[in-house]
Amino acid sequence: MDFTGKVALVTGGSSGIGAACAKLLAIHGAQVALIGRDEHRLNKIGEICHNAKGIPPLLLKLDLTEDGKCQEAVENTIQKFGRLDVLVNSAGKCEIGSLLDETTDVFDNLVKLNLGATYKMTHCALPHLIKTKGNVIVIAAMLYKKVRHGFVPFDVVNAGLTKFIKSAAVELATVGVRINAVNISVTRTNIMSNINIESPEERESAYRVLESVSRIKILEPEEVARMVVFIASNMCPSMSGANVCIDSAATSM
Repeated sequence: MDFTGKVALVTGGSSGIGAACAKLLAIHGAQVALIGRDEHRLNKIGEICHNAKGIPPLLLKLDLTEDGKCQEAVENTIQKFGRLDVLVNSAGKCEIGSLLDETTDVFDNLVKLNLGATYKMTHCALPHLIKTKGNVIVIAAMLYKKVRHGFVPFDVVNAGLTKFIKSAAVELATVGVRINAVNISVTRTNIMSNINIESPEERESAYRVLESVSRIKILEPEEVARMVVFIASNMCPSMSGANVCIDSAATSM
């Protein structure tokens, strides 16, 4: 797969799956723009991307839940590179919440980032993706199909993302733009810090429990990134509206 001359914009690009996608796209020759909120991590991933092919990336320290920041990210990318071919919506978080909570803060936060930023980034990028006949990939969770205490807001938002992919694909087919999702189970990232599992040791302990008790294989970000890059390529030019599942059959159990 060759992305030479193509431009990819990756949200959540400073860590986890987003960082893995940015690095792999850079290895395959893409010019990459990375969005993240942690400047130190953003610079570190940017350096790795630069070293891949000697192409300096665009680093955007932005909070996509703030008004106007999605448009700003796209405009800066176009100003730097002159085009946009691939949008990877990887920014997201997991929070525990319930209808019984005193407030709807958890739901509101998840809607703003996981669903709202994905919708707005796609909307803002679309005029440029139409010009290049580009495509959009969304990272979404697969486990929303199982009902669990404490995950009502997270599950509802992820169900919305799945419906967004299906609905958007029908519209975007009329302008030659593809949109697909990669649906994943638990992945070895820092997302667990959002549910108060902070240290690497605590995270590894939680992963071991999930693998032994729930029989869930923990995914590596690099595996997800390989699927993202495959979908972003033109290997399957008619693939749109798909929710590709990578979960070691966890949702089949």
